[in-house]
Amino acid sequence: MKLNLSRRHFNLTAAQMVVGTIGGGSLLSGAQAQGQRQVNLGTFGSIDVQNYIRAKNAMSQTFGAGTKVDFVTVRAGSEVISAIAGNSLDMCNLGSSPMVVGYANGVKASLVYVYKNIIDSEALVVQNSANIKKVADLKGKRLGLPFNTSVHFAALAMLKNAGLGLSDVQLINMRADTIASAWTRREIDASYIWVPVIPKLVEDAGTILFKTGDLNATGLVMFDAFLVRDDFKTKNPDLVLAFLKDFEQIATTFKQNPKEVVDTMTKFLGVDEAAVMRSLNTFYPVPAKEQLTAKWLGKPGDKDSAVVKTLQVQAEFLKETNQINAIPKDMNGLIDSSFVAKLAA
Repeated sequence: MKLNLSRRHFNLTAAQMVVGTIGGGSLLSGAQAQGQRQVNLGTFGSIDVQNYIRAKNAMSQTFGAGTKVDFVTVRAGSEVISAIAGNSLDMCNLGSSPMVVGYANGVKASLVYVYKNIIDSEALVVQNSANIKKVADLKGKRLGLPFNTSVHFAALAMLKNAGLGLSDVQLINMRADTIASAWTRREIDASYIWVPVIPKLVEDAGTILFKTGDLNATGLVMFDAFLVRDDFKTKNPDLVLAFLKDFEQIATTFKQNPKEVVDTMTKFLGVDEAAVMRSLNTFYPVPAKEQLTAKWLGKPGDKDSAVVKTLQVQAEFLKETNQINAIPKDMNGLIDSSFVAKLAA
């Protein structure tokens, strides 16, 4: 099974993951043997709702006092898929591309909730000296980006809409952590990348020319979403729903009370206030009622929602780039909007 799709170009197996367990102990402790329910909740170690719950020590408030919560720190979408396939992770947010890879390879998991709408956290930045005024001006230019990621997919969609093919632009596969240095050395004319790299490029004589959110006008919706292991979802639907309810409340706090979030997360993660604010400013949650519309997931049983159409296009892209062997026959099988329907009721 190919699982090399990654937002951070890490490709470790579940056994190599860093596991943070609340209250001490290991991931595979005796909690379940004693009949206590357990949630293995993924986090990218960033300014996300999972870490906010952790920072507030609010696990029992979210899941109930009788549930043990283990936080599994992951570094890439491929790690999430590997861990879910290995039954060592129950829920986590990640980009849609690795979800499609997992689904195409038979991983039993469901997209249950859109974590955020990607609007300006991913973007095309161009060198001011490169004379690139519109996307079409990328012809013949050097575009650096990490391949087989959400920004790779977004960049190709952007180029296609501008009438450019793969042979028209010099696409250079680069790790995200090497792009800023290559930019400073003027080895690339442009980069399609995510925050926090974007502000570094802008500060170094760069201009944002295109944002991933601009693809919405073409009918594509770019997003991160929560993926839940099917067996866990079937056995513990109340825990999934409880987490999503808290997510919606905390997402509101992220937008309406950023000072409290900054105070909490700077202390917990040891990052500066600017880093927290950059994350909050590019976080666009989608309310459950909106997710039930055809623009997003649609109602349970609905077909051909915007999310499904986007997943289908991504599957075609992944097949073309040899990340999956075959395009799934029905992308609707990845979607379970029943939890969103309960939240919106």
